[in-house]
Amino acid sequence: MLEKIGRTVQTPRVALMTRRSDAWIGHAASAPTARQLSVYLATDIPARSQTTARLLAADRAGFLSNLDLYSPDEWEREPFRAEWGRRHGWNHCAATAISVPSGDFLVFHAQRLEGEAPFEADEIAELDRLRPHLARAGMLAVRCRLQRLQTAAAALGLIGLPAAVLDRNGHVLAANQAIQDLSRHVRWRAHNRLCLVDARAEALLREALTRLDDGNDARGARSFAARSMRGDAAVIHVLPAVGQARDIFDGGLAMVIVTPVSQPGAPDTAVIRGLFDLSASEARVARALARGTSIERIAGDAGVSRETVRSQVKAVLAKTNTSRQAEVASLLAGLPRLAPREA
Repeated sequence: MLEKIGRTVQTPRVALMTRRSDAWIGHAASAPTARQLSVYLATDIPARSQTTARLLAADRAGFLSNLDLYSPDEWEREPFRAEWGRRHGWNHCAATAISVPSGDFLVFHAQRLEGEAPFEADEIAELDRLRPHLARAGMLAVRCRLQRLQTAAAALGLIGLPAAVLDRNGHVLAANQAIQDLSRHVRWRAHNRLCLVDARAEALLREALTRLDDGNDARGARSFAARSMRGDAAVIHVLPAVGQARDIFDGGLAMVIVTPVSQPGAPDTAVIRGLFDLSASEARVARALARGTSIERIAGDAGVSRETVRSQVKAVLAKTNTSRQAEVASLLAGLPRLAPREA
């Protein structure tokens, strides 16, 4: 689709980026631009560039070129042009910003290289002709995403897991009834923000949410203890809601699960598999570790070698973001159990 848009204005370089608050959370680009765009967004230049701020301030339901937003002298001083464009041969561009129901906005950006002409008025008009279709597609995609998140939270509620989907600022996009009723451990603040009663746990939650935009850290689940005002213990799980790498619409979100600790014991393997994306054998090993079973006993019960179990333990540690077997046992202790059955 991006390549087709580019062909209408004689440039193969078109990108779609999604932004939430002050962070870019996802992007896609036509082939000639994709690699360089990923590198650009990983630098600090986007944070210092004024292009997006000027685009939003213009508040135009259409595309604007760099010459609409800057004087020629301003453009040459703009960080996007001065620090990136000259080095990589990028110059004139045209873009539009489209708000979507989640509070995010989409930016469609067409780029030309050094030596190529600025975007002409008729080319801007051609992009404007496409804009209503782009806006509708973006709104439908975001609504589908919100529906998926709401369904996921509701499904966790059915097995007794209080859960909510939060963005990096703690705003709730979806929540099940179980977490809304969990007033001992959570508080609802202005602008639909969720906070934890335990101050230390709240600080750890904020840190985990802030790291959602770190491409090197986005897939790591985090779990930590929390207490209510009455001292009731709970385990907080922060699971980044990521699909494919750099997903356009699902970036910068996390599923937060609050599981009160009621009684000791190992959780059901179905819960373990669903939370940490474990295989059936990995889930059985994780459940056995939660029970305090040794590797030798696990291997003997399963009829496999100790090396096989050790390999499965390594996979469990990696997927649960823990470094020791004792941490796995502690992490899983707070999960609820389904109806008793053989693991």
